[in-house]
Formats: sequence, C-alpha cells, structure tokens
Amino acid sequence: MHIKQEMKGDVLLITLFGKVIGGPELMKVKDVFLKAVDQGKKKVLLDLGKVSWMDSSGLGVIVSGHTTLSRAGGALSILNATKKIHELFIITKLITIFETYTDEQEALNSFGE
Repeated sequence: MHIKQEMKGDVLLITLFGKVIGGPELMKVKDVFLKAVDQGKKKVLLDLGKVSWMDSSGLGVIVSGHTTLSRAGGALSILNATKKIHELFIITKLITIFETYTDEQEALNSFGE
C-alpha cells in the first residue's frame, strides 16, 4: 500500500494505492489522520479509487479516522470508492456515515467554508 497526501485549498486529499489490509502499513493510514488533526487540518477527502482491496481492518481504520476528525470538529468524505468498496460500505451500513463522491471538485466543494 502507498499513501499520497496533497492540499487542495484547505482540504487534505489523501489517496491510497493498493491493498488496504491489516498489518503495519495500516498504522500509517491511522497516523495520517492523527497528524492531520494535530496540524489543524479538519477537512479530509479520502480517495479510494486506486485501492484494489480492503478488509475489515482497513474499514476499521477509516472509521477510526472519521471518529478522530469528527471529535476535532472536522469531517471525512470518501472519493472514488470502487464498486467493491462501495458494496462493503452498503453491507456494513457505513454508507450512512460517510459522504461519498465520484467527482473530486464536487467533493471539495461539499466541505464549504
């Protein structure tokens, strides 16, 4: 798994690549969320379009990131969830928690001011 971060205005765009599954690399994703909050970045867009697979540990880290950001007064939205991941969100009812988008600009605009 690889993680790319970039700022799009005041939104931190995090793109994950590869398999988001349990193991030491998954802790890097959790750390990205924690560092974002520590640095005062409260608007986070997580791009999952390049993720080939995600297991329950991966889902858990995303939920944890959402909780961390929410407690800090921030928000996490999902961009480009693949069909498999979107189905996981539906099955686990996480679709009711996350705002999901397929258009980056629409997602960025959704954070407002």
